[in-house]
Amino acid sequence: MVMCLLAFLLSSTAAMAQNWYTVLPGDNQNRIARENDLTASELALANPEVMFPLSPGDELWIPAPVELLQGMDQIYWAGDTYSVLAGDTWYGIARQFGISDPELRAANEGIQETLSIGDKLQVPKVLLGNQNAVGDVLRENRFSGDTAKTNGASALSHLPVLPADTLRVLAMLPFMLEVDTVKGGDYDMKTTRLRDIALDFYHGIEWAAQLLQDSGYAVQVNLVDTEPDTLGVYSWGASDLYRSNVVLGPLRSNRMDSVNQMLSETSIPQWILTALKPAVWSHHKLSFSLRSDEREGLRQLGSLVARSHPLDTVLLLETRGKDAALETAFKEGYISVRGSLEGLESLPANRQFAEGFTSRMDTSKLNVVAIPSGKSSQSLYAYVQTELQLADSFPVRVYAHPVTAELEFMERDFMNRCNLTVPVSARIDWDHPSIQRQTKRFRKMYGTDPGTYSIIAFDAMLESAQWMDSNGQTPALPKPIQYATQWKWDPVAKSLVNCDWELRMFSNRLIKIDY
Repeated sequence: MVMCLLAFLLSSTAAMAQNWYTVLPGDNQNRIARENDLTASELALANPEVMFPLSPGDELWIPAPVELLQGMDQIYWAGDTYSVLAGDTWYGIARQFGISDPELRAANEGIQETLSIGDKLQVPKVLLGNQNAVGDVLRENRFSGDTAKTNGASALSHLPVLPADTLRVLAMLPFMLEVDTVKGGDYDMKTTRLRDIALDFYHGIEWAAQLLQDSGYAVQVNLVDTEPDTLGVYSWGASDLYRSNVVLGPLRSNRMDSVNQMLSETSIPQWILTALKPAVWSHHKLSFSLRSDEREGLRQLGSLVARSHPLDTVLLLETRGKDAALETAFKEGYISVRGSLEGLESLPANRQFAEGFTSRMDTSKLNVVAIPSGKSSQSLYAYVQTELQLADSFPVRVYAHPVTAELEFMERDFMNRCNLTVPVSARIDWDHPSIQRQTKRFRKMYGTDPGTYSIIAFDAMLESAQWMDSNGQTPALPKPIQYATQWKWDPVAKSLVNCDWELRMFSNRLIKIDY
């Protein structure tokens, strides 16, 4: 019966009619899209020859809406047991545990319809898809700081556990982009670039899969094209998602709202491969990024400043603008050592300059300058460098945002003189023999060196393999190329963030600081 119903659903989905629609007076793109269960962008992409806004009489092709069927719910016992009390009902107990009445009854088929005081009920946990999909079982692994506590509950800073048998990866990348070619038959630069990035990511996934298999791991990779064909039909569906236990992608957030919604309702961890529109992914508690949280790096920097300069006055150039959260994090780190902001003098600045900050300096003592603001304040960094070069009689120490050491206009002599100190996260040790061997493997596979996106995909695959539950018998993993991970629970974002940072000082080169 279930199979017949599923077959009916699939056939009904396939039979959804695609048709032409003639625009009527008063029609608009949003209304037509909404009535046909489409987004406005999907409607526009299906009609590239139509000029928007619409005019009466325009002919629109209405593609079939994409029906993403979810897998059948399966109920598994989570191990919790409940003793029935006086006045308890099936419905009331189910409400206490956030499940439905039928789910509770299905897990306790041997219990009579009328509950009796003292009956022992098994409380189920409902998972979407099959039991091989990653569950809500969690474990402690490589965390920084104390165990987080929220509303009295502990052990929140935990990572998912994947099935031990096979790492099943769903790679969601864009290839079939609907675009017009420019003169000469080539794709435009934006489309070409996006396809190159998608290919680079997939090369990194294949690269990691090969090395993981060499190390004794079983890996299955399912590549799906996130873009529909010219008829608006997608080549993948919910079954691809529920056969996987980790997702890499999608790269593009537009037109993928239905995918994001479906991912957020599962317990399948998802790697965010880009920083594009992060708000789109914030609702998914199991979304992960290799990029380290900048705030944590600035907290560590503030702590270093407080420890290193207990008797000095620290001049904080504070923009209080776009990077206010970073400046607050720096002060949090400072307070964690000093207990207060004593010794920290805040000077109002903006993204261009800090008027009069050299007048606050003294040639008879060390002048400590902290600039926690980030990439948006490049002009401020250029201004500070110029001012301090002109005032070269001041002994200076500068503590700054991680991006500072990468700014092209920063001069080596200046960074040496001020012992520029920054947090560093993503780093590649090209001298390490393992990384050299792994890179040679990539060259052999593709005839070139790994690119930025190949390395991101590679390290995400390796981190996912560390989540596989093998009861302590985990084979040795290849060495990550660039991204180390140190997970920490963020109570504001309600998710795990990577807090891997180390502090480095520039002295001809960036040298790690142990403190």
